[in-house]
Amino acid sequence: MAIRLRGNAGWPCAWCALVLGTAAAMVSPVVSAQEEPPPPPIIEADDSGIKWSFSGLMRLETAIHMTGQENIVNQRGNPFNGKPIARNSIPYGGDAAEGPPNVGSADIVVRNGEEGDNAFNLMQLRSQFDIDGAVTEHLRIFARVRGIYDFAPYDEYDPDSIGSQAVGNDYQEPEYFENRDFLHGGSTNPLEIAGRKFMIDMPALYVDYTSGPVLIRFGQQQIAWGQALFFRVLDLPNGLDLRRHLVLDYAPEEFADERIGSLGLRTTWQATQNWEVDAFVQRFLPTLYPNPNTPYNAIASQFTVRDQWNNEYNDKFNGGLRLRGNFGAWSAQFAVLRRYNPDGVYKWTKSKVARDLPAAPGSAALMAETAFEADPSGVQSAVEWFTYAGNARLDGLEGLNASITEFPAAGLLGALAVDNKDLAAAELDLFFQFSGGMRGHIAREYKRETNVGGGVGYVVSAAPGSLLDQLIINVEVMFTPDRNFTNTTLSREYIEDDEWIGALVMEKYQRFSQDFPATYLVFQWMHRTESDLFGRNLKGMGGTANKIAKGVDGGWNGLVFAMQQPSPSLTWRFDGAILYDTRGGILVQPALRWAPSTSFNVELFYNFINGNLHGDDNENIMQTLEYADELGIRAGFQF
Repeated sequence: MAIRLRGNAGWPCAWCALVLGTAAAMVSPVVSAQEEPPPPPIIEADDSGIKWSFSGLMRLETAIHMTGQENIVNQRGNPFNGKPIARNSIPYGGDAAEGPPNVGSADIVVRNGEEGDNAFNLMQLRSQFDIDGAVTEHLRIFARVRGIYDFAPYDEYDPDSIGSQAVGNDYQEPEYFENRDFLHGGSTNPLEIAGRKFMIDMPALYVDYTSGPVLIRFGQQQIAWGQALFFRVLDLPNGLDLRRHLVLDYAPEEFADERIGSLGLRTTWQATQNWEVDAFVQRFLPTLYPNPNTPYNAIASQFTVRDQWNNEYNDKFNGGLRLRGNFGAWSAQFAVLRRYNPDGVYKWTKSKVARDLPAAPGSAALMAETAFEADPSGVQSAVEWFTYAGNARLDGLEGLNASITEFPAAGLLGALAVDNKDLAAAELDLFFQFSGGMRGHIAREYKRETNVGGGVGYVVSAAPGSLLDQLIINVEVMFTPDRNFTNTTLSREYIEDDEWIGALVMEKYQRFSQDFPATYLVFQWMHRTESDLFGRNLKGMGGTANKIAKGVDGGWNGLVFAMQQPSPSLTWRFDGAILYDTRGGILVQPALRWAPSTSFNVELFYNFINGNLHGDDNENIMQTLEYADELGIRAGFQF
């Protein structure tokens, strides 16, 4: 959720932290979603040299786990831990008695893993320090240093407890922040130092030069575009850092804390009284997802992700151009970006792990050429395989076939492509019996794309005090030709389709009582033709443990309603937000903010998530997040 205030000349936005993040701003009224949070006041330079100003904050952030359901993509949240599951494999060698024990016949497997029972989803201490300096009338320096420490009061995964030897830095003891290099950890951003429980970074370190109608900004910076920020239609220059609280933070804040700062050059030119030109070139940095076995992890930890950013993309750049115009009650904007999509796409890749199948000595060399690694932290039954395929919006049947047909070594080990779910389940159970568990290996790549879009806005004039008067209406549309999506089979051949994304946003301030300040109201509707709000292709929707994904037609549609009501003294503020997925999922976040002074405030909010209102399983975005019903508490001090 994001709520913003820009007045009649500004643009609407809505509740956005649910899906895409949080911001550092802690002041009231709320800061616009589309611009960086306001820096400390500029002090003009004089003969004595640079004039500096300083500010900062300290904040404790906690999310209390309010449901008995754990995050199923983590080892300790796996619903099959400790549960007997029947396996019925294809007969091996014609006689099960001649093969290894329990191979080629029905058996029962009990996944060796402790169940988690977490009292907290989040407990972090955050600090931030801003430095602003006026060098001359035309030159300004700004820097922001941010530090985060996670107390980690969670039921942590211990690979030794199940005898795991999984390869990769992120698949041993949980790493809450350090996560870039597959083997050794580290950080993507050169202005970040990350360890297991802490992160120190500089999201901003830039120089501004102004001369008349021109502003040039060079250095580490975030770039905020678009109006319908919750849905990120035009707000595409930067990826997001989702390691701290995924998409579930306090709704009245916005992306300033989530957009990844990167080295770049940006120029803004007020070309005429009505038109502004905004252009940038910036180093490409990918979206950062939570690590395996951390509270908000989003990718099943039975699979190993080999991120290719360090190998192929760490010297790439993005660029874009935007025109904005204001004409009384009307406004318009046009944008074009040439960028690497920071969310990435995923495919099966060679594991390169030369480890024998326990039931097939001498198979190590061939296993290294397949997409799998034999390890007890992997999948152990066909039921588990198809359950997690549905949860990830993938096709469990054709996903198995792609992992066989695209890797000849799998065929040399006896794997065959099959044409129905029953045969797939039998073959899977056979190899799980051979292996004692199979980890799939997938590569994350980034594809270059062109985004072309625009928007139109209108401020309604009606009878003073009426619901229509000063209603701000904004429409944004983005078109991406030949966009690449992760194939629902994880094939090396990505899905490639043209995608249209559009959003309607309506917002206004309405005074319902002379005793209270005006109430802020916002409504949004988004339509996406090929993917859901998390970027997953709609062809993978609807799979479960018992059926293969068939996909859905008609695109993805989401509705948002949000409101904000301050108290007469502005000491208290009530916020409410709802995100509704029309295929049967909802998130409701009531929130209360208490600010007894300009230096201290407390926010209390509840995330209620239901992914089973109606419709089929695994067809809406909220089903993915149902484990995260939580009570959030944040206490902060500004100086």
